[in-house]
Amino acid sequence: MIRQGHEWFIAKIKDMTALCQRRQQPVTTGFLTLAEQEIVKTLAGNQLTLQMNGGYEDAERKIARLSPYPCQAPDVCVLTARYDGRFGKALTHKDILGALMHLGIERETIGDLLVMEERLYIFCTEGMADYIASSLTQIGRHSVSFSEGEVGEPLRIMREQITVNVAGLRLDAVVAALAHCSRAKAKAMLKQGLVKVNDVVLDENRQMCNNDFVSIRKIGRFRFLDVVSTTRKDRFVLRFEKYM
Repeated sequence: MIRQGHEWFIAKIKDMTALCQRRQQPVTTGFLTLAEQEIVKTLAGNQLTLQMNGGYEDAERKIARLSPYPCQAPDVCVLTARYDGRFGKALTHKDILGALMHLGIERETIGDLLVMEERLYIFCTEGMADYIASSLTQIGRHSVSFSEGEVGEPLRIMREQITVNVAGLRLDAVVAALAHCSRAKAKAMLKQGLVKVNDVVLDENRQMCNNDFVSIRKIGRFRFLDVVSTTRKDRFVLRFEKYM
C-alpha cells in the first residue's frame, strides 16, 4: 500500500526506477524507513531486482538497491565505540542521533543507532564512515572514539511494550495518552507539527491503523500493535511498542 504523505519520495523512487531501466544499471538509495521500504517494494514490482541491507539481521532502516538484473545487496558500514556508563547520564539513541545531526550529517546516510549496555553502534553508508569516525568524539559528556568494525553479537533495537487507555483511535486521543497530556494539548501539538505518523508530519486528525509509527517531539517513538480490549465504558486499551 502506498502511504499518503510520501508523494515526494514516491516521485523520487519512480525517477530512480526509470533511470535504472533506461540505463540498465543498478541504482542505490540512502537508508530508508520501514514505510519507505514498503513503497520501494511496491514500485519495484516484478520488473526489477530489489536487494536491501541494514547491516545486521534485524535492522530497521535499510539501504535498497534496484537493478534490472540479479545483484548483490548494498554495503553498509558499522562503527563501534565504548563509553563508561559509570560517569554521567547513560547514552540513548536520541543522544547519538543528536550528535550526528549536530555535525550536519543527512539522516539518509545513517541507519540504525544502537546502544547495547556500554557499546555504541552506528550503521552508515561507506562514504560517511571515515567522517563520522574522525569527527564524532563527544556525545553528551562522554568522550567516544569510533572505529569501523563488525557485528560480533546479536543486535536488536530496544523496545518496551506499553498499553494506553483511550476514548478512540483518533490520533489526538492517542497522542494525549502517549504524551500524558490533555486532548487539547495533543491537538495543539499536531497543529505545531510536533507529531509524525509513518515519518510524515501530520497537522490534522486521522484514524490510527495497526503497525502505524507515531513519533512525538521530545516524547518518543511508538509503534501501534493492536487493540487489546474495550472497557465497560467503551474505551479502548491499545498496545504499543515504545522505542528506547
